[in-house]
Amino acid sequence: MAIDLLALQPHKVSRDLSGYITYIYGAPKCGKTTLAAQMEKPLLLAFEPGYHALPGVMAQDVTSWAEMKQVYRQLKMPEVQSMYRCVIIDTIDIAADRCKKYICNQNGIEDLGDLGYGKGWTKFKEEFNEVFRGLTQLGYAVFFIGHEKLEVVDNPDGTKTTKIRPQLSNSTKTVIAGMADIYGYAHQKAAGEMSVLTLRDGSGIMECGCRFKYMPVEIVMSYKNLVNALNEAIDKEAQETSNMFVTTERIVAPTVVTYNYEALMGEFQDLVGQLMSKGTTNGPKITAIVEKYLGKGKKVSDTTPEQAEFVSLIVSDIKADLM
Repeated sequence: MAIDLLALQPHKVSRDLSGYITYIYGAPKCGKTTLAAQMEKPLLLAFEPGYHALPGVMAQDVTSWAEMKQVYRQLKMPEVQSMYRCVIIDTIDIAADRCKKYICNQNGIEDLGDLGYGKGWTKFKEEFNEVFRGLTQLGYAVFFIGHEKLEVVDNPDGTKTTKIRPQLSNSTKTVIAGMADIYGYAHQKAAGEMSVLTLRDGSGIMECGCRFKYMPVEIVMSYKNLVNALNEAIDKEAQETSNMFVTTERIVAPTVVTYNYEALMGEFQDLVGQLMSKGTTNGPKITAIVEKYLGKGKKVSDTTPEQAEFVSLIVSDIKADLM
């Protein structure tokens, strides 16, 4: 993707829920999976069995992180992308555990901490990010489903408060919560009552929040109510900008840039040939650009396909500064 700041246009907020990343956690059997399954063209990735009462749902059981990587590979295929618009992860808690186990097995360790100096957790976060952020960059909406946990904390006055949090480690929660546009807690206020979805909580008891400042504190748990709440929140924001920056079109994440190493190497050689034919004074200038990205004494001929990004930067600088 070529960067051109002069061509930028103001960002528009989409009314299409499938253009966002949603994370809903809560108690079992309160309607989380049912709500998610109503997204447009969903694929349910079941890390635990919970879809058997959902007729017609397109579901794939995932029993290991290796299987998740197989799924991710297939989700890159154009024919698969045409079938699905939303990927549901049910549950993200178990997905995280499977990813941790994969990293441990890969490195012959029992626990991520066994690698020392935070290396295990770094590998876990890199692996986790590659797959789930990768899904958003492929253009899929992602809907994370998770479990709750109760956490008792000590207050400064000596009292205790029970807080409601996702059942995730802090590092995993940071990754997922940071990705989410809509972050809600699903629960029943009393036995037999309809489930509700809390989207904001000023008390700090429930962990939740949204990127839309006019989203309500709470709604009755349903896909239709969530869509309506989103649209009403967008309408209120739209009034502040006279509807200039609102669209019904789906927002798609930017495509991940891929580099053609062989083509870049050929382009580099052509540029160098042109410049050197004009005089040897260009030689030191080319060397300076190369060493800026590869290090002193390094040559472009020493690079590998994994360093195509650096070759791209070298080619861009040569074009901008020397041609």
